[in-house]
Amino acid sequence: MVKSSSILPFAACIAFSAVSFAQSASPLVSLDRAPSPSEFLLATESHAADLYVSPESQNTVRVVAEAFASDVKQVAGVAPRLFSALDQQHTQDIVIVGVLGHSPEIDRLVAEHRLDVSAVAGRWESAVTAVVPSPMPGVRRALVIAGSDRRGAAYALFTISRQMGVSPWTWWADVPVAHHRAIYIRSGSHLQHEPSVPYRGIFLNDEDWGLRPWAAKKMDPTIDRGHGNIGPHTYERIFELLLRLHANSLWPAMHPGSLAFNAVPENAKLADKWGIVMGSSHSEALLRNNVGEWNRKTDGPWNYQENADAMRAYWDKRLVENGAYENFYTVGLRGLHDSGLEATGSPEVKARLVESVVEAQRHLLEQRVNPDITKIPQIIWLYKESLDLYRVGMKVPPDVTLGWTDDNYGYLRELPDAEEQRRPGGSGIYYHVSYWGAPHDYLWLCTTPPALIREEMTKAYEHNARRYWVLNVGDLKPAEIDIDYFMQLAWDEPAISRLDPQTFLERWFAEQFPVTEDHVKPSAFASQMAQLMTRYYQLNFIRKPEFMGFNGYNDGVRRTSFNPYAWGTVPPEHGSLANQNTDRSQHWRELRHTEQALAQHLPEAYKNAFFELVKYPIEAAAQQNFKFLETDRSFLSSAPNLPQPLEDPTAAAREAHTAYDEIQQLTAQYNALADGKWDGMMSSHPRNRHVFEMPATGPASSGTTESTPPSWAPQSASAAASTISIAAAHFNRRLDTDVASWTVIPHLGISNEADGPASVVVFGSPGLLANQPAPAKSPWIEYDFTAKTSGPATLALHLLPTFPVDSEHQLRFAVAIDHQPPIELDAAAPTEPVAAAVAGDGPSNSGWAENVLRNDAISTIKLGSLNAGHHTLTLFYRDPGVVFQHIVLTFPGAAPAYPVPPATAPSKAVTPHTAASKR
Repeated sequence: MVKSSSILPFAACIAFSAVSFAQSASPLVSLDRAPSPSEFLLATESHAADLYVSPESQNTVRVVAEAFASDVKQVAGVAPRLFSALDQQHTQDIVIVGVLGHSPEIDRLVAEHRLDVSAVAGRWESAVTAVVPSPMPGVRRALVIAGSDRRGAAYALFTISRQMGVSPWTWWADVPVAHHRAIYIRSGSHLQHEPSVPYRGIFLNDEDWGLRPWAAKKMDPTIDRGHGNIGPHTYERIFELLLRLHANSLWPAMHPGSLAFNAVPENAKLADKWGIVMGSSHSEALLRNNVGEWNRKTDGPWNYQENADAMRAYWDKRLVENGAYENFYTVGLRGLHDSGLEATGSPEVKARLVESVVEAQRHLLEQRVNPDITKIPQIIWLYKESLDLYRVGMKVPPDVTLGWTDDNYGYLRELPDAEEQRRPGGSGIYYHVSYWGAPHDYLWLCTTPPALIREEMTKAYEHNARRYWVLNVGDLKPAEIDIDYFMQLAWDEPAISRLDPQTFLERWFAEQFPVTEDHVKPSAFASQMAQLMTRYYQLNFIRKPEFMGFNGYNDGVRRTSFNPYAWGTVPPEHGSLANQNTDRSQHWRELRHTEQALAQHLPEAYKNAFFELVKYPIEAAAQQNFKFLETDRSFLSSAPNLPQPLEDPTAAAREAHTAYDEIQQLTAQYNALADGKWDGMMSSHPRNRHVFEMPATGPASSGTTESTPPSWAPQSASAAASTISIAAAHFNRRLDTDVASWTVIPHLGISNEADGPASVVVFGSPGLLANQPAPAKSPWIEYDFTAKTSGPATLALHLLPTFPVDSEHQLRFAVAIDHQPPIELDAAAPTEPVAAAVAGDGPSNSGWAENVLRNDAISTIKLGSLNAGHHTLTLFYRDPGVVFQHIVLTFPGAAPAYPVPPATAPSKAVTPHTAASKR
């Protein structure tokens, strides 16, 4: 607990977390002093109002009430006393928490018209929080929390916890709780509305290098025959975190080596106690953990064509065991462990097979769970090959939710079309911020920007995919920010989608670090941290740390594509020409320097949380970049046709080795935090990928030479001067229509602009999607530029690597130079096939794998001869979902750039709509 002398009371200063201010127009909580005499005094340093929970209440209400009492003690130093009999002695003012229909005291207040619950009765996860005078004999006032259901009551309590300064991440990220002299609840009635997405949860996945070894060592060391594993102590902490985040669902860990969730019966009981809806991954039907529970030797092949009876009995056994709990059932069939369907025949034959499997599974659900099958939550995940089967005609019962997925790299593969949006079962989304697989893993640091999550998930919400959202979070840490953002977006999509991502980060960090210094505003630290992490996301969007080896799934690392011969803007320290290598290094050095300076001013109590949430991600990513960029520099002295030699290539090699060592030291420091609390959680080498090794440095000492990659090439000064490079957000004119307008998406894109990257997309009404206008009548944007030379020109349009929004659309757009007839392009057009090992799980064309590794899909047009002078480029809307990032126009002799050359001086651009203002 942190004394208030070192922390300015956060609640008294600004709005709270996005979850908190999204739920009510004004905060519920006041700290230290009451704004008015009518406020309800919850606790002081010497006294706390007793907390009443009816004996008829569900276990979830009681366990959350106990957690809430502990929260109050952390803040004020005194815990409310829980009691369940009104004839017991109690304080004059009490807290009553319960669920409508399960709390006679609350039901009586409703019947007497002293508590208005009309807005929440019969609703999902809703609640009313109100101060009621003289609610019963012997009670002067009561703070009544009336939930429409058990989670509604739980969320209302945890909303108060969050607003009085207890972060959901207090345990999971060591966020301290500030001490306050008093806690007041504002008078009046406060409504907690239904969530935007009814089911919201996480998937613990690829847990082999973090969550499982940590849990086996620190949380559940005695289970799994004494070997330790992920077990009840771990899961209970996760269940509590989910409720504090207003989430309600979990897919448990399921990798080989992880103990099956239901191998320990206590796990499911704990989930029910905390009100968590259990599900299972896209490859695990009816709550089964196939890797841990199906034995090919004793159970036979995992093939429904050959072994249907055994598979039905296998599923039936789990329903007998767990059918009484609240679950969201995956139906359908894939391979045993995240692999393709094990069956023979054409795609159409396999589609019919899956249909028969779903029919059999639904029959079991009717027998074991509810004879009214439409009342049972079910979902079929259209993941990988399952989407292909659906597209060749696989029939899905109308009450079964369609589960749409991203491509594992944050880009949604497809969304429901107009007809699919009308299905009673609705649609859900499975989204990744961590992934194991081709074209390359990203299991180490969490670098998916909230801006991308917002862009894709609000697109899903607008397409009515809003029944069940699941986020693949890997080991859970270090994905704290993305998890919180995803859940807040799922809880109140209209409010959170309107927030600029950096504003969200400022509010989020103000909640975790409500610290102040003399003469510094309370939000100053939060603002600086938000800027740091915004820049962190920007740099990693250009290239994730796990992708800095510029290699494929299993092959060795290569030289990076940051051109060490050209396109620099930052004067390098070593005296050579400015270039992309030194620019990239300098950007990371500046970020690291700013982070370290900020850390010096934080109170000691916040150092662990800062290390976990800010310092380790920034410094580890920086060192990963230094390792590869300095390794590149160590090769320059031996490369042929070097424009300017390095003064000391061996110094670059030393710097690369130092960076590697720094990563190991930072990781050891992480695992030693809080007296070893996180020992085993952080790995510097998940899955032992080559990218985490120390690469071989340059051969200067041996006198050998190495040819440079094609991306390393110098250029003449005239070619550089002739290049036009424009961030897509810097347009000069635009035409909007009644149904659509161009919108800037801030903090998303590959442009390394001083004011941050931004991309441009058209947002429109459903009418626009149904009526595709001809290019000449479409919304358009224009860019003015001046060519300094004449000659054959090439236009490169850099797009986000998105997919067509649904099966009825493509990714078409049109381009015109100087108002000539438009040229229509389709960014989704297939290219030549590529080996599956390279393509991974994306579409079968050569572009996707490279595009997701660089977050950039490039459409190139040969313009022919272009004269020197003033020109205008026009981009026309054609299909929804096309997002423009950057525009580059080059002439012969231009050097390669990664991702794009520095922006040339733009003409004066108009002030565009932003995504926040449009949504």
